[in-house]
Formats: sequence, C-alpha cells, structure tokens
Amino acid sequence: MATKTVRFACLWVEHLPLCVEALHEPDVTTGCRVVLRTWDRRVLDSTPDVIAAGVEVGDSWHRVEQLCPQAQILPAQEATYQAYHDRLAEILAGFVGDVENGALGELFGEVSTIARTFPSEKALALQLAAAAQRATGLPASLGIAANKFTALQAAHQATTRPGKALVVPAGEEARFLAPLPLAALPDAPIEMLRRLFLLDITTLGELAQLPYGAVIRQFGIEAAKFHQLARGIDARPLTPLAPPPLVMQRMVLPEPLSERQGMLTALEHLVGQVSRTLEHQGHHTQAISLVAVTVDGQSYTEGIPVKPPSADATFLRRLAGRLLGRMEFAKPVGELMLTAYPLREWHIGARQLALFETETTSPRLGRLHAVLHQLRQRFGATVISLACLAGPPRPLPIQVETGAGETPLRLCWGGWSRRVVSIYESWREQCRWWDQPIARDYYHVETDAGAAWTVFRDSEGRWFLDRRRG
Repeated sequence: MATKTVRFACLWVEHLPLCVEALHEPDVTTGCRVVLRTWDRRVLDSTPDVIAAGVEVGDSWHRVEQLCPQAQILPAQEATYQAYHDRLAEILAGFVGDVENGALGELFGEVSTIARTFPSEKALALQLAAAAQRATGLPASLGIAANKFTALQAAHQATTRPGKALVVPAGEEARFLAPLPLAALPDAPIEMLRRLFLLDITTLGELAQLPYGAVIRQFGIEAAKFHQLARGIDARPLTPLAPPPLVMQRMVLPEPLSERQGMLTALEHLVGQVSRTLEHQGHHTQAISLVAVTVDGQSYTEGIPVKPPSADATFLRRLAGRLLGRMEFAKPVGELMLTAYPLREWHIGARQLALFETETTSPRLGRLHAVLHQLRQRFGATVISLACLAGPPRPLPIQVETGAGETPLRLCWGGWSRRVVSIYESWREQCRWWDQPIARDYYHVETDAGAAWTVFRDSEGRWFLDRRRG
C-alpha cells in the first residue's frame, strides 16, 4: 500500500501591519516606522531598518526611543489587521479547506489533494498567491513543501520570486534550507546561537552536518528539534484548531453613559461574550485590552496580562473592571471594545495530577536555575551575587467613602465598589523613622462580598489596602 505524500502550503505576508498601514495611508510608506500597541506601548511591527537598529517585536517604546529616536510611531489598528488576516484565511480555505493560524499574516494548509487538480504544484502556488493578492491588496507570498517549517521558509524566499510563489520539491528540503542563516530557526536559544557562531557555524546546512549526538551533548536535549529542522525534518501535523491571533468584541451603547455602574454592566456583557468564544474554541487568553470611546471621539485604552492564561468569565471580569477603573473620562462613553490575545490552546502549561505526588522543583525556579547555570558557565561563578531579598507587597492605593469619625463605609478599587458591613477592629500605628515619621489608622473590615480586608489611612488622608494582612 502506497504511503500518502503530505504537502503543506504557507501563505505569508511579511510585516502585515505595516503593509495594511501603507494601504490606508500611502504617505507612510518610507522611512523608519514602528507600529506600537496603544494599550501597553510595545512594538507590534517595525521596518527592517528599525530591526537592524536592535528593536524587536515586544520591545517597549522607551527602547525604541533609545535605539531609533527618528522612527515614526504608528498606533496599532489591531482590529483592521485581524480583518485582513481573516480574509487571507478565507482565501486559503477556499483552496485547501482546513487552515491553521500561525502568527499575524501567517497561515498553513495541506495541499496534497488539491494539487492533483492543477497541472503542477507551481501552478497551484501561483494561482493561490495571486488570489490572495487580488482579494487583500497585500504582497502575499506562498511556499509549498513537505513540512510546515520548510513551507514557511519557502514563503519567505518567494517574496523575491516571480508571482511570489516557490515550491520545494520532495526530498530537496535539506538542500533548500542549507544556505539559510541560523536566525531562521524559530525561538532558538540565544546562548546556543552564540556558541554556534563561535564555532563558525552560521547556516542551517552547517548545523545539519553536525552529528546528532554531539549536538545533544553540547546544547542539551532541547537542541534536538533545531537540529531536525535544519535537516528539513518537521513532524508537526496541520492543526486547524490553532487559535487565531485575537478575539474581539465591540459594543455600541444605546445611550452614552457617564456613571461607572452602567459601564461595568456593559463591560460584563462583553466579557461574557469573549469568555464564551474562548471556551467554545478551547482557547485561553494571555492578555486583554479595553478601548472606551467617548461621544467626542476620544479613545481611552488600557491593557493587562492574564496570569495564568484563562477563559474564566469571573477572572476576566475582575481584570476588565480593573482596566475600566484606570480610565478617567471627560465625556460620556458611547462605545466599548474588549480584545483577548494572544491566544493559546487550553491544555498548554497544564499538568496531569499524579496518583502519588512527589516533591519537585517549581517550573519557574527550574528556569531560574537554568539561567544561573548558563551565566556561571559563560562568565564564571563570581558573576552571580545576592542583591537583596524580596520584601512584602506594597500597599495598594484605593478610594474609600467615610462616615462619622472618618470610619470606612465603602471600598473602591480596580473599577469595583464594596460596602463595608462590619469593622472588626481599628488601631493606630505611629513611629518616627528618623526624619520620616509614620502615622497610620488601621481598620480590619468585612465587605458585603464576604471578604475581610485591612485598610489604613496615612497622615495625609490617603487610603491604602494593606496587602500584607489581606
């Protein structure tokens, strides 16, 4: 029985956010440009000259200012970029059926069956690339190969080919990949790349020629997959249920709102929609952002990481309420938009419970030990020294409504409000730490949600939540 030959296609648009910006604003097609997420002021995309200056995706705005101060900043229009990504997915799905989402502007499909209806795989690649270009106006390129990694690299190389299409024949994967730089390896450890460079190994072909056992002994078992990729071996199957880059829900309010409670009600509805979408798709979000637009067209944006990644509606409501609490509006709010991204499958990072638990090192501590080991190995034992021990969490500033005697009646923070139902005890702490005297009035209270908190008022009348005492 003949073995089925599997062939993959990768549809790719280099720098999709910048390409979309150029379509909508032709005046911003030249010079150093950086697309910056508005909610956390971090880089989403940048031009090659900015990358050459040392700026990477995910870097902060401060790093951009330091390395490339002349760069033009473009606020990210993530909903627009997502729409173009989805349109590319529709085009690819029209040819291959199931589509796997990669990064923004990166999609995979299996073309083993559809290729038989075309004179050649090259004809299929040219037609598919042309269809994507016509439908979106973007410079889409397409690569076809025996696995996803090689197909992606073919799509990268196709940007300079006629018709922006390139096919790697079966069995030619290693030869095609050989001249490519080691930077083509996805998420390769910096230390591994540095040591390979010292050994004058700079291409995938040179890495592939190293004995497998020597690579494992030198760089550890995690280097095995990079050695396999360099040899043109990638056993990953197509994953059609891979998460899209983001999930977004928008609500235009029937009437503009000025009071927070109404905004919170609308926001809870949005969170519910996002949560149901995530749970239905089997995805968790690693960050959320909230955009509020007032009646005068002013936009307010805040974002926060979701740790641990989750799709739980209660958890996401609490985080979204915290984002709303950070915003101060001059005019009534007429529109809310909640975005969840980047997504991942729910099971990633999960751990199966053992019948008998044994004492093990936590993953975070294990990663810390690995980093310290690498630093000692590279620079010597004296490079590591203990600076200080972590202290208790700092008090959290909050708003408090007070009654007679300045006792707390209601606690407000993070967009939420809780009524105080009982005051268990109160006391004053007063001391003089040389030139900075401290005087605080503490209250241990219970709220209508059933939770107990310790709050205090300082000598300047400001209120704080004492997170050391709960």
